[in-house]
Amino acid sequence: MELLQLRYFYESAKTENFSHTAAKYLVSPSSVSISIKKLENELGCELFDRDGNKIRLNSNGRLLQKALGVSLPILDEAVATLSSADSEEIGEIRLLIRSERRTILDYIYRFKQTHPGIIFRISHDFNLTDVSNFDFIIDEQTPRYADFAGTPLIRERILVAASKQNPLSQKRLYLSELKDEPFITMCSGSSMNRITVESCRKSGFAPNIVIESDDPHYIKKCIEMDLGIAFIPEISWQGELGENTCFLDVVDFDLTRITCIYRNQAKILSPAAAAFYRGLSEMFHL
Repeated sequence: MELLQLRYFYESAKTENFSHTAAKYLVSPSSVSISIKKLENELGCELFDRDGNKIRLNSNGRLLQKALGVSLPILDEAVATLSSADSEEIGEIRLLIRSERRTILDYIYRFKQTHPGIIFRISHDFNLTDVSNFDFIIDEQTPRYADFAGTPLIRERILVAASKQNPLSQKRLYLSELKDEPFITMCSGSSMNRITVESCRKSGFAPNIVIESDDPHYIKKCIEMDLGIAFIPEISWQGELGENTCFLDVVDFDLTRITCIYRNQAKILSPAAAAFYRGLSEMFHL
């Protein structure tokens, strides 16, 4: 019985899909299938019920899955601890940052000054569905990350930004008066896109979104060039808007966004990841 066989089984038990396991470990589905079949032969029982190309975890499989859910994290923690005498100074931290990019990047810069050997793997993909490989996710407060424990980091108001050339910049207005305005927003899946759509719908209209981007820099430039208006977070974009940008006085709009750090509960944090989380906690007084 090999450790890799157990890891293949444990991942396949979660998804009931050998192809997903193969994609995660960068091997072929047949390699996963053969490996698990060898494991079943060694154990003397089947772990999955098979029907053509479909697999279904059976009672034997559930028993082994439960045991591995306890033992694999303990083993991973031991390996991480023993891998280096100074393990906080080396290793890899995997981050999915979907909110507060500038704030988190500023912290990463400071963290790298004292931990130069640590490698960061960072994604901003809003449409990624399999997030199991990440140590941490930075995103709005949401129930979508079932296997992660979320802790609030930042609470900030949402404002409506426009170019100073926009005639609305000189008026007090209601949100419903923006129904004919072009909107600029982050791409689908982002918190700002959701806030834009939901806020406008509550005021009785669907926003006319003319520009979507996954890069906040382009959003800011498009606002300044008077290509549309946008909902933006007050703190994380503070000081980055151009001089030609202002905030609209929308009297019936008062919304706050909470951004959290989500820690992967299915993974034992490496010493490097634990140091990162500890520093971030101290920075935001968690």
